[in-house]
Amino acid sequence: MPFCDGKCAYCAFYSEPVSNEGADSYLAAIERELDQLPDDAAPLTIYFGGGTPSILDTARLERLCRLLLGHISTDSLAEWTVEANPGTLPEDKIVMLREAGVSRISLGAQSFDDTILERLGRRHNAADIGRTLAAIREGGMENVGLDLIACLPGADDNGWRATLRSAMDLEPDHISVYALSVEPGSAFSRAGVATPTDDAALDAIETAKELLGASGYSRYEISNYSKPGRECRHNLSCWRGEDYLGFGPAASSRSGLRRWTNRPDADGYCSALLAGGLPPKDEEELTPRRDATERIMFAFRLSEGVLATKLRHTDTELTEHWRATLERLRVEGLVESREDRWHLTARGRALADHVAGELML
Repeated sequence: MPFCDGKCAYCAFYSEPVSNEGADSYLAAIERELDQLPDDAAPLTIYFGGGTPSILDTARLERLCRLLLGHISTDSLAEWTVEANPGTLPEDKIVMLREAGVSRISLGAQSFDDTILERLGRRHNAADIGRTLAAIREGGMENVGLDLIACLPGADDNGWRATLRSAMDLEPDHISVYALSVEPGSAFSRAGVATPTDDAALDAIETAKELLGASGYSRYEISNYSKPGRECRHNLSCWRGEDYLGFGPAASSRSGLRRWTNRPDADGYCSALLAGGLPPKDEEELTPRRDATERIMFAFRLSEGVLATKLRHTDTELTEHWRATLERLRVEGLVESREDRWHLTARGRALADHVAGELML
């Protein structure tokens, strides 16, 4: 969903400013792509995101929901998440989403410091976050998450702690904490703002772990915390290596060993589909070794760890590499084995990218 409601200073993800005409063409193209789904499509989760779908007006957002519901069965649906920015969910939109079947809202709060939010190019302020979260709950949806960014320019340790406490005061069901990453081509990058050092990022993440843990939030994935039973089911399915389908420009999909991504070109996407063709995309076929390795790498991010049986593969060279690597990482204090599962240690979570790289062959 590549719509945006403003320029983001720190990332360079694909997005397009929304207009009514562009939105109508986009929705028509989405319908054509959905027509390609098999008749028995029955996903376990739905996720509207990768942009700001809530920027659509109520009528067009309702049309998007109806298009989806007209192409899939929701009999087994466990979760339907919609990403939104604070201030983009009036009462009628919230009610419409709830009646369509949406069960979870993820709010891009980022910070509770108004000066920092303005520097980020966000259109909301700290008060908007609380008002929007309250409106969502008053509208009948109880499962709400907040996204926060650590190490933002201008936020020292006291400021970061204040943002975490402000977030916890609202008692969201889920809190995501990501360290700032300055993407090439972003406004921050052009202004010379650097991605924070590893030490600064690790200190901020450790602070989040301590404060959130003390308030009853469980760290079920390296960057994600939730109250009991409020883990994001969609993200869990991706980290567990399950298949997924994405629709729209820049959307990614996976089915077995096949993976493809629609090209980040809204005009090309709409033109191709409205002319009766397929969306322009890049495809790859994973080797069994690459597929198995990626699944293990993602699984280690979860607090549930990796079943020992998952580390035995028909590729005996890969199995032996994992065995030797994990034994070495255990000696280094990065992983540990408990019962029938392997887990990252506290130090391993801080160096998760290093562990992932070591597991590759």
